[in-house]
Formats: sequence, structure tokens, C-alpha cells
Amino acid sequence: MNSTAAVTEPTTVSPYSITLLGYSKSDFEYLSKLINQVNLGRPVKFYGGDLAKYHNVDCDLVIVVIDNAANINRYIKDISDVKNQSPAGEIIICTAQDKDRKIIENNKDKIEADEILFLPMQPQELAKAIMVHLSKRDNRRPQSAVPTSKNPESAGSGGPVRLGDLLVKSKLITGSNLKTALDHQKKTGQRLGDVLINLGFITEEQKLACLASQLDLEIATARQYASVDLNIAALIPEHMAKRFCCLALEKNGGELLVVMTDALDLKMLDTLRDATDLRILPVLGKKDDIETSIERCYRDISSHNDATKFAESMEEEDIEVVKKEEDLDLEQSAAAGAEIGIVKLVNILITNAIRDKASDIHIEPMETEVVVRYRIDGDMRKVMSPPKRSHHAIVARIKILSDLNIAERRLPQDGRMAIKLGSREVDIRVSILPTIFGEKAVLRILDKEAFEKSTSNLGFTPHDDKIFRSQIAKPYGIVMVTGPTGSGKSTTLYSALQIVKDVTKNVITVEDPVEFHMAGINQVHVNSAIGLTFGAALRSILRQDPDVILIGEIRDSETADIATKMALTGHLVFSTLHTNDAASSIARLVDIGVPPILLGSSINLIIAQRLVRRICTKCKVEYVPDHELLEGIGLPPEAVSHLYKGTGCVACNGTGFAGRIAIFEMLEVSKTIRKLILKGASTIDIQEQAEKEGMKTLRKAGLELAINGTTTIEQIIAATMEI
Repeated sequence: MNSTAAVTEPTTVSPYSITLLGYSKSDFEYLSKLINQVNLGRPVKFYGGDLAKYHNVDCDLVIVVIDNAANINRYIKDISDVKNQSPAGEIIICTAQDKDRKIIENNKDKIEADEILFLPMQPQELAKAIMVHLSKRDNRRPQSAVPTSKNPESAGSGGPVRLGDLLVKSKLITGSNLKTALDHQKKTGQRLGDVLINLGFITEEQKLACLASQLDLEIATARQYASVDLNIAALIPEHMAKRFCCLALEKNGGELLVVMTDALDLKMLDTLRDATDLRILPVLGKKDDIETSIERCYRDISSHNDATKFAESMEEEDIEVVKKEEDLDLEQSAAAGAEIGIVKLVNILITNAIRDKASDIHIEPMETEVVVRYRIDGDMRKVMSPPKRSHHAIVARIKILSDLNIAERRLPQDGRMAIKLGSREVDIRVSILPTIFGEKAVLRILDKEAFEKSTSNLGFTPHDDKIFRSQIAKPYGIVMVTGPTGSGKSTTLYSALQIVKDVTKNVITVEDPVEFHMAGINQVHVNSAIGLTFGAALRSILRQDPDVILIGEIRDSETADIATKMALTGHLVFSTLHTNDAASSIARLVDIGVPPILLGSSINLIIAQRLVRRICTKCKVEYVPDHELLEGIGLPPEAVSHLYKGTGCVACNGTGFAGRIAIFEMLEVSKTIRKLILKGASTIDIQEQAEKEGMKTLRKAGLELAINGTTTIEQIIAATMEI
């Protein structure tokens, strides 16, 4: 084998030896020039030879140049001979022109190469690929030198690249800091990076930035964490992911992109490569981000695995038994609902929903599948798709837990269940609705903690809180909360009940359904099927000597009339109504049939509310808003220099939001407004008078939250409107 090029500068470090093989010397010209442009951290000796003759090679790396893909079968045979006859099982990289990519890809399985690269390519890309393989080879040799950074000389005389050396070279720490950290490491056994962070010498961000710069690696983005395919993540076993603090993000052919905290751990890289049988491409990530993603991904993987195992365990004849709804009798439904796999699956669905802070679970039968979705912070998110044949058993299990009729599948049903998760008590309201493909089940999660929030946690400002408490402290009158479904009206009213309930007061609620069971309060569940309507219940309640009454919703003239008369006869009444804002509630009640003279005398406070998403505090950033946007919503551009938004992080799953907060419009019914109601004034007149008296509209209240960084301007625009 003839030497064609050699680096002759004096050095004590042994050079790398790279052999170029092809069928013509001209094949090597481009490649040798490309390699000479890069720094591999050591001197390099090049050897060149005829691929057809030089099979028994002994070097660090063999690069085969495929210059004519038309002879692909000849290349396949000769590359195989090199691989089989080399004394140390040489690492082989094949290079080919991009124009021949299709031919090469079609024969990829036959080419016995460790990697195939397509030319042309940038020198640094070639260097990176070569260094990955040289590092693997060095790691298999005793007393090896493993230079993996762009400036490997910073690690010492040919020794392994070490984090401490990189940080000293980057002037992030001093030699004295490194010595202190190493001494501490010997006592604790922690990784050096963690020791340096714990001692306060560096931050995790500085560590990642240094490694990314020195090793020419990327840092994982929030979008990559949020879009992880569970099938890809599952390529790395859970115990291994937790042990090495790593997570598979993407798979591209024979390469696996893995986020990790330490890309210098060659033992980990080899272990991951052996476990996945894929080439590992490392990217860097923060420890907390990776651990959070591992917890989320593998929990979902476990849920999917349980669903899959259940699907595999179901016998084929189970599918044919249920060709028609009436074919499955009561005993079969009960047995299916009690199946161990189904019990576990339903438990997982509920447990994961509570941990993900979902407000609802939707189990929806489609023509060929069952879709399970959670509503989290107001948005629906698909989480699972159990097999279609499991649908009846899942619904049967939910009916059993909710004490519903498992034999009835033609009519809607409502029920509830109570579960305990650790020390938390959670009520779940269940609604079953027949659809053309089967029964849809919706489980509304009513977390006890949500109804024990203080008014400040709900989103009340000190001014709002003062108004609210002063009005609910009155002995009689109506306090009305308005807003669309899912805007938090019930939570606000239950918070009011928490404040006013007392052993000296008789508090009764009439609800459809009872959303949450509260101690010390008498709650009535409306049942229209047996004649227990809102009106019937309220007439009976009047004979129960109540002090405070909560009416779930005023939806007809009878309920409105009774509520008004209750307020006028010395009772404090809480209720809800569906209107867009506070002022229009008056017109709505008059339209239902409440005389203005009674309404003006009975109503004390009307609250309109909306829920908007909070900006995630971990990724909140300032930005300069567009002037046209500010002018369009009535904000002077000179008065608002910046607003806030979430860029997306692992904690918020890349959304930029975490949780929700309410915005309120408090309309106190003053003497002036009472006069307007008695005169039959329009909604606009009442609104204008309330604003003169200091009422903040929903839009204004929301803009204040956007300006102080609690939510975004887009959330406020979407949730509110101006009359």
C-alpha cells in the first residue's frame, strides 16, 4: 500500500491513518483536498489503493470512493472483501455523488459500510462524520485518545476531551475551580458537570453553550421536545433513558437523534447504539427538560402499551358478538366492564387526565376507531386511540363506576363518580350520549382544590375582591355570574359559597347536575324526568327556611320569577346566566319575563367573566408589539413599550402557556343604574353609566393582564369584544 500524503510536522501524538480505496487515483483528489481542510485534532496519514486489490488493510479508517454507481455490484463485492479480510474489522465509510443517491439507497442493505456519505458536502460536516467513527475506534482501544471537539487540543496532549478542560479553555471556570470540583466529585460520586453547577461555578446554560460550541452540537428546542413521536422515544428503554438522562427525539433512516446532558460519555453512546442498532446523533439539553419529557413520554408509552396489550388479548369472536347493539346482553356488558385490561385502561385514562390537569375526558367512537381526547387549558388534545372493539367495554366500565344503567344504550345518561388519587379527592361528572357509531362518554373532572381557591387565585384584583365580598355579604338580593360554557362561572359561585357558608346560615343549592359536593351545604340535584325541575325544587326550598340559595342556571321565566321573589323576600341568591357581558344580562332577564320593577329592586351585582391562558413563567419573554395592533384595540403605542409572550418550553409542552386565569367585569347596581332599569334603558346606556361609575369592561381588565405579563394580547382579543 503506497503512502500518497502525510502530515510531517513534529508531534508526540500518534497520527490517524486513513486509507482511501477506489478504482482510480482521480477518485481521491476531491476527497483528499476536502479532508486536508479540516482539523481532526491529530496529524493524519493518508494511504491510497485499488479497491479491487487492497483488501487486507490495517488502519484507523477506510474511506471507499464510489465514483461510478453503474458498477455498484462490483463495489458491493470488493467492500465486503475489505470488511471480512481486515485484521481489526476496519470502520468503512463510503462516499458517493449525490446524483447516484437513488442507486446507492436501493442497495444500501448490501453495502457493508458503517456509513454512506453523499458528496459534495462541507468540510466541517465530513470532519464531524469522521470524528464520530474515530472516537468509537479509540474507545475500543486501551489508553485511547478521544478528541471530539472542534478544538481538541484544548483537552490536552491527545487525551480524551473532558468537560473540565473545555470549561477552563472557555474561561468559564479557573483551574482552581476545577480542582475544587474534582475533589468534591470524589466525595459525592456525582458527574463533574452537576458538581460544577451545584457549587455555583457555572450555570447549566453555560455548560450547554460551552459544549455546543466546542463540540459543534445543537441544543434541543422546545418544539422538538413537544413533537416527540412516542414510537421513536420507545426505541430507548425507559430504564436506560432515566439512567443516562436522554431521550430519542427523531429517527432518520439509520440515524437516531438523541437529546442528552453529556455528549462526551462514549460509554453511553455505545450503549445506546447497541440497544437501538442505530447511529446516535447527539444534541444537548437541560437536565430538567429531559427528565420532564421522559416522565411525560414514558407515561404515555405505558398507557399505549396497556391499550395495545388489551387489544391483543381480546379474542376475535368478541368482535362478532357485538354486530348490533342489542346483541350484547346485560351480563356480557358487566363482564366486559370488569375485564382486568379494561379496568386498568380506564384507571390510566382518569389518572393521566388528572395529572395533566385536564378538565374533561372525551371518549369518542368513530367508524373504525375510538378516539380519547383531553381538554387541557381549554384546548382539546388527542392522547390515545384504543381499539374499536374495546369501546363497549370501556363505556360499560364507566357506567359501572357511575352507577348508570349499562343495558340502556339508546338514551343519554348522566352520573357521577368520586375517586381518590393519593391525598386528593376528585369528583367526576359523567355524561353518556348515543351517537351513530356508539355511545360517547364525557367525563368532567371536578377537582376539589379548584373550588377551594381564594378569590385572589381566581384572578380577582384587590378592587374586584372588595366589590365581590361586599355584595355577597349583603343579607338579600341577587348576585349573577354570566359567561359562556366553560368560563368558570361555577367555580366563582362555589368560591362565594365557601366565604358565606357558616353554621348559623342555611345554605341550599339547586343544580343540574350537582358539580361538586360541599360539606355544610344542602344540595339538590334537578331531575326533570320525575318532575323535579328548577321551579319545583325552588318552591319547596322556600319552605325550608333558607338564608342563601344557589340556583345552577336561570334558563326560563319560572326560575327567574322565583329567584327574583326570593331576593325580594330576604334571601341572598346566587345564579348564572348565559350572556356576553354584564350589562346585557338585564335585557336578557327582562326578555325572559322578569318585570323591570322587580329586577331593579332585586339585583345587586352582575359579574361577566372569561378564562384566558396564562403565559408560561419559564419561557416568558418581552417583545415590542406592532403599533397597528395596539391602535386597533385602543392602546396608545407610546404608552405600551413592550408586551409579553411565551416562546414555548418543555414545562408548557411548547405551547407558551401554563394554566388559565379569569378576567372579570363587575357591574354594581347603583341607585342610578336601578333607575335606568326601571325606565327600560338600553344595554348601551346601562354599560356607559356603569363605566362612568368605575366599572372595567372585560376588554380593559384583560388588557391590564396583558400589559403586566400575565397573558397575551391575542388571548384577550379572542376572549373579549367591545360593544
